[in-house]
Amino acid sequence: MSGKSLSARVLGRVGRMPSVLDRKGTRWLFQALTPPPTVIVLVHRGRRSGRLYSTPVSILDDPARGEVVVSPMWSKNTDWYLNVVAGGLVEARVRGEAWQVEWRELDEAERRAAGQAFREAHPIYSRVILRTLVRLNRLEGDPEEAVLQALPMLSLRRVGS
Repeated sequence: MSGKSLSARVLGRVGRMPSVLDRKGTRWLFQALTPPPTVIVLVHRGRRSGRLYSTPVSILDDPARGEVVVSPMWSKNTDWYLNVVAGGLVEARVRGEAWQVEWRELDEAERRAAGQAFREAHPIYSRVILRTLVRLNRLEGDPEEAVLQALPMLSLRRVGS
């Protein structure tokens, strides 16, 4: 059995559910359930196996820069994050459309701005997520500051179109 708690395993499975719906024939349901586009599917190559993986992640749009901001919920050791950082990002799928993207890691000021924008856009949901992140990652101190320091954020920018 996994070393993670039951609640962490259940939350992980629920978080991966959007990838089940992002298939031909059920994409309409995926689009109806998720307002455009709060979830994207990252397609990345395994850093050791070379295998392709699809991982749904929540996003935060920053229209001023035309970038999408994502963050690994579990920790810096999340497989999809390590694969992307190792150079394995293949594409991002947004509402069934494949995007070629380039990524960069956000600095602390940009992470603060992205977190603040997310809290303003989703005041109730962001509080639940913040508490969940603090609990899952066993962080201490001010929740907002602890999450800001512990979890990286990546910016994805569409290229080639």
